[in-house]
Amino acid sequence: NTRGKREVDSNILRLPDVAAELLLDGFPLELIDGDVSNIPVQWVTAVMNKVAKKVRTRSRLFVVTVIGVQSTGKSTLLNTMFGLQFAVSSGRCTRGAFMQFIKVSGSMAEDLGCDFILIIDTEGLKAPELATLTDSYEHDNELATFVIGLSNLTLVNMGMENPTEMKDVLQIVVHSLIRMKQTGKGPICQ
Repeated sequence: NTRGKREVDSNILRLPDVAAELLLDGFPLELIDGDVSNIPVQWVTAVMNKVAKKVRTRSRLFVVTVIGVQSTGKSTLLNTMFGLQFAVSSGRCTRGAFMQFIKVSGSMAEDLGCDFILIIDTEGLKAPELATLTDSYEHDNELATFVIGLSNLTLVNMGMENPTEMKDVLQIVVHSLIRMKQTGKGPICQ
């Protein structure tokens, strides 16, 4: 029975390596667990360390994130812009945040100044199912601050039909930028 436990342990220890392979092959990886609003730091760190070992060079990374109100087509926008495959369907909303790598090579890498583009797709702000919670505004601020802090470029995707939602989203973005400036933090993506 001890042998079986060791086999299970060795298989579990291989999971970050498998996830890194999948990420480099173009599959998305969950960055924020949307069911519990948790960032699995040990898991993401283990996967990213394996990615770093696999690319073997000091790769330059450019991070692009999209945020906006729920059901404004953020995943569809990223899929269209970058040829990705974030899950989309009628009535389906992203929960949490997912990241996906795009390899940049040749003259394009020189022109863009990066070897990889990391795309982060986020759940919608101002989600109706969170509106009844007393800390929903705080949840949106934390999500926006986290992804803006990781990003070189943040796309703010807004539906134009509701000026109040536009104002709220812009306030969340500005609040996040102010928090980043106050802490002296910004993206360090290398």
